[in-house]
Amino acid sequence: MSKQTANLICLLVAAIWGGGFLATAGALEAFDPFSVLMIRFIGAAIVSWIVIKVKKLKVTKEALIKGSISGVLMYLAFAFQTFGLDLTNTGQNAFLTSVNVVLVPYISWFLFKRKPMGIQVFASFICLAGIACLSLSSDGFHFSFGDLLSLICAFFFACQIISLEFATKNCDSTVINTIQMSAAAIVSIPFALILEDFPTSIDTNAILSCLYMICIATWLAFQLQTLAQKYTDASSASLLLCTESLFANIFGYFLLHEEKTLTMVFGGLLIFISVILVESSDRIKPVLAKLKRT
Repeated sequence: MSKQTANLICLLVAAIWGGGFLATAGALEAFDPFSVLMIRFIGAAIVSWIVIKVKKLKVTKEALIKGSISGVLMYLAFAFQTFGLDLTNTGQNAFLTSVNVVLVPYISWFLFKRKPMGIQVFASFICLAGIACLSLSSDGFHFSFGDLLSLICAFFFACQIISLEFATKNCDSTVINTIQMSAAAIVSIPFALILEDFPTSIDTNAILSCLYMICIATWLAFQLQTLAQKYTDASSASLLLCTESLFANIFGYFLLHEEKTLTMVFGGLLIFISVILVESSDRIKPVLAKLKRT
């Protein structure tokens, strides 16, 4: 698989996550937030193990360790996002969560001594500016404790993306995703059972929302992300995955008829430009090197 194909898969994942906001909202009408996390990860883990059994794949010790690390980081990110969302507004939470697009190149540089390309750093800030326009155009920006939790969430998402790039180098992506989902499921159980009560009745809409959230927005999306990160770098993946805010706004406009301002349209344009920059980075790099030599 080429890097360009892997990047396109990351865009597909972002689109799935953008549409997944509708399913999550439906699930939250019946379940509390941590129960939703427990349901999505336990359900996704079960689907993942079925795939493992059908494909007769072997779970190695290396995959078990690497996948578990990614799974714990993923759950911590979702947990801090949930706490943060309870203490701040949705737009600000989405914006601060997306700060991982800027954190990834520098954390990767610190851990692996791999200096990011200048165009990747530039594109990440362009993308972050676009996300700010989409998320904060109506509510403004006021920093609170909930915002701090959202920033911690961004840090863990950045670490999870980096850990996946490391985990998929010598391991099967399906196995890594299975272990990742299983680890997140195990960690999610005590939070949901201790902090929340399970509903006594569940309607059909909530059940269908949970099924979509489990099979499409969690298992399929993270399976595709895990596969893609075997062939692309963490910096590019983090930027492309952050376009979920753009897709969420697009789906909101067409499906829910949500009103969009000029600021939000400008934000979408900035995100689109950042995607073009990342997609063309491999072709631009040799051109820049040639100009530098001359």
